Amino acid sequence: MDVRKVRLRFRSPLTSTGSLHRSQSNIMSDKEFDVPPGLKRSMRKVLLAQIQPSTVDVFELELFDWYLREAETVVSGMLAAECEDVRQQTARGVEDVNDSGIIAAEYCIKRIRYSHVIYLTSLLETCLERACLVLRTVIGEENVLFDLSDLSGDQWSKKRKFLERYGRFELPSDGWSEIEVLTSVRNCLVHDNGNPSGLSKKARKAIGQRPGIYIEGYEVRIEEAFVRHSHEAVRSFLNSVEERLKEVVQRAQHPKRVS
Repeated sequence: MDVRKVRLRFRSPLTSTGSLHRSQSNIMSDKEFDVPPGLKRSMRKVLLAQIQPSTVDVFELELFDWYLREAETVVSGMLAAECEDVRQQTARGVEDVNDSGIIAAEYCIKRIRYSHVIYLTSLLETCLERACLVLRTVIGEENVLFDLSDLSGDQWSKKRKFLERYGRFELPSDGWSEIEVLTSVRNCLVHDNGNPSGLSKKARKAIGQRPGIYIEGYEVRIEEAFVRHSHEAVRSFLNSVEERLKEVVQRAQHPKRVS
């Protein structure tokens, strides 16, 4: 909100094209008034007091945790049922055992876990975007000299740079390392359908150091442990963002006086 100027537009209520309308239009044209400095400060104080630096609905993260548990229960039950069917066929001495159900269940598990990773990166991007909007409001649009589009990097790192430069703080590097792994896996899933051929040596090494994920032939395999690990990494990083934003808001609400 720019409180430097307040522009008031006066329009004649008459629709006639007569002289009265023309004279009122000439007299009551666009007017611009300067807002007194004291009023500017009061308006900004009220605005800052209303800002809540909450960039993510915690309830949504809790819902995802619930959804993950429910989804894993369903697919695990599906796979267990198909394995039991194969066991019973074997026990009956069936020569040509039909294990197509296991293949279908495993494919379903793969697709669901891939979608979990993609969702988490989308949620992270949305929350970082909200954080940038909060920061712009706090510091004032007139102080934003460069925009997100002027920064280099992907859609996540751009927002991190924006927050750190304008907020004058640093986000935890270890937390960001986890985010980089998550986004690199996401890009592999989205652009190459899980084919790891496009992953750099650095990304491969990082993946090998995380739980519940590994490269098997021409495919990135994801287990529940990696989804939970990534969920916690996103939660922790966003908590750090919110803590830093709160500090920025507090500094704006209670600026230090220069003696």
